[in-house]
Amino acid sequence: MIEVMVVMVIVGILASFVSLSIGNRTNEDRLQAESKRLQQLILFAAEQAQIQGVEIGLRTTSDGFEFLSMDNNGLWQPIDDGTLRPREIAQPFYLELTVEGQKVKPVEVNRAEERKQKEADDKKKDPGEDSQLHLENDKPKNRPQPQVFLLSSGDASAFQLDLRLKNYPGFYRLDCDVLSRCTMARQQAGK
Repeated sequence: MIEVMVVMVIVGILASFVSLSIGNRTNEDRLQAESKRLQQLILFAAEQAQIQGVEIGLRTTSDGFEFLSMDNNGLWQPIDDGTLRPREIAQPFYLELTVEGQKVKPVEVNRAEERKQKEADDKKKDPGEDSQLHLENDKPKNRPQPQVFLLSSGDASAFQLDLRLKNYPGFYRLDCDVLSRCTMARQQAGK
């Protein structure tokens, strides 16, 4: 009877190691897949900025990231649809953005307020002095502002974007230079 119990304990311990190993691998696979998706989206945005001749910005938000484009009035607007629509990063994943060696805090986004602001901007697009006066008096602090720029000239802000998993030692770092060249590498926390 004791021998059977000892065998059962050993089998239980081995099963827990196997399940822990499989569980971490699943997290590692998800982390790698999300980081590849993030890299491809940023490269696509940089390419679109050059092809379409528009300025595109990127900002991290409390729940993910979003791309912005500059309208004809020189105001940044979120891109609401298509490939560059806002993306959520599923919990327990999160992003850490570093620009010029400084960590950049994610933006708290109020989507309803931004939609209302965009509708107001669309009304102001009518030609005339009155609409120009409204644009000059518009408060810049209420405007969405990019944290990273992907310019139509092919230039960009140099930045690092880390995709991390809470309480997990490894993460993926997207490192982009001023020519919109981006490389992805797996990093170990503490290095």
